[in-house]
Amino acid sequence: METIREIIEFSHDGYAQMWYPFSALLEENNTTISAEYYFEINDLLTLIRSMFATNNHNPELVSKGNRKMSKEFLFGETKKTVCAIRFKTDKSEYILQRCFIDQFSTEARLQKVGSTIIYHGENVIQMLSKFNKPIIVDDRGIFANSSLIFKPLDSYSRSCMASLANNWARMIGLVDSRIKLDFEGRWSTKVESGSWGSGRSARNRMPSPLRLLTNLAQAVMKKRTYGMSAPVFTPFNLETLNDFEAIAMMDLVRRVCKEESIQFIVGISSTNVNSMISTIETPRLSIYET
Repeated sequence: METIREIIEFSHDGYAQMWYPFSALLEENNTTISAEYYFEINDLLTLIRSMFATNNHNPELVSKGNRKMSKEFLFGETKKTVCAIRFKTDKSEYILQRCFIDQFSTEARLQKVGSTIIYHGENVIQMLSKFNKPIIVDDRGIFANSSLIFKPLDSYSRSCMASLANNWARMIGLVDSRIKLDFEGRWSTKVESGSWGSGRSARNRMPSPLRLLTNLAQAVMKKRTYGMSAPVFTPFNLETLNDFEAIAMMDLVRRVCKEESIQFIVGISSTNVNSMISTIETPRLSIYET
């Protein structure tokens, strides 16, 4: 299987609550995308995940026989979203384009850059099934504390990842944080009661800053173990940090990604630190409000 090594750029013409067009040219190692509202980051990650999914292609929805039923009973006013992603694998470079109605893909096209090879429809889905795809981290739900990027293989990898996360937390001033990782790949940290949260309930969910560090530790360990890591998209809710801590966090992530040669794309919601760190800003929804 070919591994997707780098996302070069992507664009969309509006999706879910991100109804505005948006495009981004990503950096090789670390890119921060800043939205006005945190829900936009979750919508963006949902769209990126859908682009590489192989179980959501349903062109029959827009067939002549189903078109009226689809509009009336499934979608209300039908809104199409076109999204394109340019990416590199071990061997080639591709441009993937898909058209969505809600979460369903109705059209798909995959072009191999520098050649006349173009795939359409189900052939695109078959090709996508042959790629090791980017990793889209979801910070919601029961798996929020799981190791979604790289699970510990043994005691050494488990202790290394926990040490990395704890050392980084201390470097940016989160000195009261103690992060643990069990053999099943569940992360935990000390909660106010003094007990250790297992991540089995929302009350014990890892704080977003620490969760970002655990994701980074997994990506680093995966690269060191296998010599590669697919691009990682991860959300980061920095509301609990002051501006100094947020800037220190993003500076640390950037330095680590460059040193380890991994691509780590972080989605944040902030207006305070955008001028102090390098971000790609999405259009602000507030400018459309009257």
